[in-house]
Amino acid sequence: MGEIVSPKEVAAQEQFAEFQHLCDQMMFWINYKEVIVWPEDLKTEHDSQVILKQKYLKFNEEVAAQEGHFNEVMKLADLLIESNHPEDIAIRRRKEELKQSWQRMRKLALKRQMLGQEELAGTQPIEVVQPDEAKKLPSIQSVATEAKLLRGLLEDFLRLEQFEKDCHPTKTWINDTIVMMSDDGHLSPTNLNAKMENHKKLEEDVMSRKNRVEVLAKIQAHLTDVLKLWEVLLAATELKSIHMSQAWQLEKFNHGIDNMTAWLAEVEATLSSQDFGSDLASVELLTKEHNLLERDIKTHKDIIDIIVTAAQQFSECGHFDLKTILSKKEAVVKRFDGLTPLLAERQRKLGDSLKAYKLFHEIEVEEDWIAKKHEVIAGRGKDIDTVRALIKETQAILQAMQVHDPDVQRVIQAGQKLAKGHHLAEEINGRIQKLSEHWASLKERAFERKQSNQLVLLFLFQIKD
Repeated sequence: MGEIVSPKEVAAQEQFAEFQHLCDQMMFWINYKEVIVWPEDLKTEHDSQVILKQKYLKFNEEVAAQEGHFNEVMKLADLLIESNHPEDIAIRRRKEELKQSWQRMRKLALKRQMLGQEELAGTQPIEVVQPDEAKKLPSIQSVATEAKLLRGLLEDFLRLEQFEKDCHPTKTWINDTIVMMSDDGHLSPTNLNAKMENHKKLEEDVMSRKNRVEVLAKIQAHLTDVLKLWEVLLAATELKSIHMSQAWQLEKFNHGIDNMTAWLAEVEATLSSQDFGSDLASVELLTKEHNLLERDIKTHKDIIDIIVTAAQQFSECGHFDLKTILSKKEAVVKRFDGLTPLLAERQRKLGDSLKAYKLFHEIEVEEDWIAKKHEVIAGRGKDIDTVRALIKETQAILQAMQVHDPDVQRVIQAGQKLAKGHHLAEEINGRIQKLSEHWASLKERAFERKQSNQLVLLFLFQIKD
């Protein structure tokens, strides 16, 4: 006989299972929505900013709507704790985990709202600085670092200013010399000696400045190389920022996948269990637990839909680890879909067990009835009056058996029908076989006892005469 669980304990188990499911569903929603707070496709163009603003407004609406569900889970946790639930410690731990996750998401959302679009480009998610931390004075090392950075910027600005001062006279001289070299006065065949001498001096002056201009040309070549490298650096930085953001999103996605995988393992183990009850009470309890599990599976369909949607979004944005994401998504979806036949099979077997133990109960009732009749017909009379009473009682039993025979046959036929394809077929067949034998034995013994008592009565009359 299995251990009987009280209705109060069953209700407590159902409440805890429902609370666990609500927490799992809320945690997965939080982990998934956190990736929206720090999207990787932040741009500085006006159109992109408008689209991101619309997405973030929609995100805020979803958070506001979900906050009601969050508060309901918190209230349920408080009610279970106040009622001294047997799983009090686990409930407190889950409540605190859910509360911290919710607050973290709201802080990230607030940080996302406060930062400008340009600042967000490539920014990675960080924890929001607490007010008391913000009020702390900067350390000496941080001040020194900032001072050094400022000094470098000032020195760069000074060199740039000096470079501009050096370039300005050179540009002025070149422009003036170009005007002189472009003069058509040399075409007139007058005063050519003076013109030749003047041109020679200008030519010497130009050649004397050649090295300086060549230095500028080299600087220009270096600047061109630096600008090209700078563009490569910017592109690499942007790509890494996107990949870092995608990696953060992937971590949240994997966390949700891990939770779903662990839940699937528990459900698969339950559905694959060969425990279908040992008596009527345990079967009824297992049936209630199965119905609760069926509800839990239906509600987890929402989480599967979130996983599928997230994988689709990763595909659209070209995630760097898309192959792994799609593989994990397909594996989880396949396992979840595989729960349906397992669920139906266990439900069928539990139903069969319930029918079997109800049948066993009816067989026990019939066996008790037969045993009581056996006790009656086993009696022996000592005189004419007691023998007559036994004959009368035996006759009454035979009449009762005739009336009761359809009930016994109904139980036997029901057992024979139920045994076909039943996982308890051997036990069912054994019990109905014994019932048939005991019923036939009762009939035979009752008839024999009637004849025996009649002979005894006849013998007693002969002795008396």
